[in-house]
Amino acid sequence: MLKLTTNTILFLGVFWIVASRILVPGANIQPDSPRYVTAGLNLYQHGILSAERYQEDEPPEPGLYAGGVLTAVEIATAAMLSKDTYRDLMCVAEVSVDEGCGRGLWSLKAIYFLEACIFHLCALFVGWRFFGRNMIAAWGVVAASMLFKDTYAYASSPLSEQGYLMLAGLFASAWIYAFDNAEKMFSWFISGLVAGLLVLVKPAWLLLPIGLALISLFAFLAGKSPKLQTLTASASFCVAFVLALAPMLLRNWIVLDTFAMSEQSYLVSSLSHRLAFNLMSWKEWLIGWIYYVPVSGAQRLFGLDVLLPLGWGETSYYQFGRDTLDDLANDGRSVLEARSYLLSEYVFAMPLKFVAVTLLLFWRGIFVGHVVAMLAVPSAGLITVFARNGIWLRWMFLILPFMFIAGVNAALSVSLYRYNLALIIPYSIAMVWVMMTAINFMLSRFGQTGFLATAKTFLPAKR
Repeated sequence: MLKLTTNTILFLGVFWIVASRILVPGANIQPDSPRYVTAGLNLYQHGILSAERYQEDEPPEPGLYAGGVLTAVEIATAAMLSKDTYRDLMCVAEVSVDEGCGRGLWSLKAIYFLEACIFHLCALFVGWRFFGRNMIAAWGVVAASMLFKDTYAYASSPLSEQGYLMLAGLFASAWIYAFDNAEKMFSWFISGLVAGLLVLVKPAWLLLPIGLALISLFAFLAGKSPKLQTLTASASFCVAFVLALAPMLLRNWIVLDTFAMSEQSYLVSSLSHRLAFNLMSWKEWLIGWIYYVPVSGAQRLFGLDVLLPLGWGETSYYQFGRDTLDDLANDGRSVLEARSYLLSEYVFAMPLKFVAVTLLLFWRGIFVGHVVAMLAVPSAGLITVFARNGIWLRWMFLILPFMFIAGVNAALSVSLYRYNLALIIPYSIAMVWVMMTAINFMLSRFGQTGFLATAKTFLPAKR
């Protein structure tokens, strides 16, 4: 009864904190918000998925758009639930990022609140599984996940991030459950299903099976797992992955005569933004390893003028890619020709620089949480290097899919923090493991005297 009461109080506390972070007045309309809102309103008003400008009395042409389908469903649902939210969303779609728009969005925030609560429940489940059904450690993982400012930073913005967090949490839950129940093909099926749904929020997850295939091939060849089990698990995962995408694939084939999952021109724009960074000098590349670390003090070390090209301002490589390289790639070329031009001139013509810059942008992208990332990233390194036996295998199994996607984002995009929000649960696991390891070390050295001897009685028994 005491455990049930304690867990109930903790659950209510989490819900209250999440509500205080999300269900508050005001909204933060991001530059990307209008295109998400447009797709959502077209779906709500006309029942058509399209990136065309929203018009209340004129249906758009069906099409694809640069964003996840589930985000459009979220926004359409919010518009259906509340007329006030609908008016706010119309303002965002028509007036873009004007500060007077989207000050309510209450029904959308209610959806985001629910998704954030599910995310934290997933963090609890993953922590509970990872640490051998240790509820104290599991609640530690939840507490750690709440420290990341990115957990709530986009909860007042019409974007895909809250849905992404929820599905990433569900995937981590299914993934760690599959690790503990490797003989059950249904567990791998559920993992594949959730991974497929992630594609409907972040199309980069379409490449996840490639990364998992490489891991499975290594395990198969190294004999680390039964060969038949590896094959059947991979097959179950892939079947479910395709089934999750099947409705959209069929819709795109029937309506648009294509199997693409997102607007092809968006990939060209994303590549233009990313590949412009390949033009940085090797000196700038070296400086970037310090500059992209949060609170690194790089400006004091190198001066603002040296750092401007690596940032987001007018003289940055990002602006060059967005305003110049994108126009150059599309000038007189089809979408396929533009993509081929970018790959030939900025990837195959400079493979070493492409790989080096991808590693640098990967470094930038994994610092999710800003200041908290200064604890999370080293913690992830410590558990990778010093964990042993079952904990190490469990950790590598958990972290590798998320790190693979972070690598994809670094290769194909500018690798923003919000693209890698899925790392929050693994990072929280690593931070709790480091804390528990430090406590156990202190107890092993000084646990027979004073305060530590008393504290030891409150720790759960080792399993």
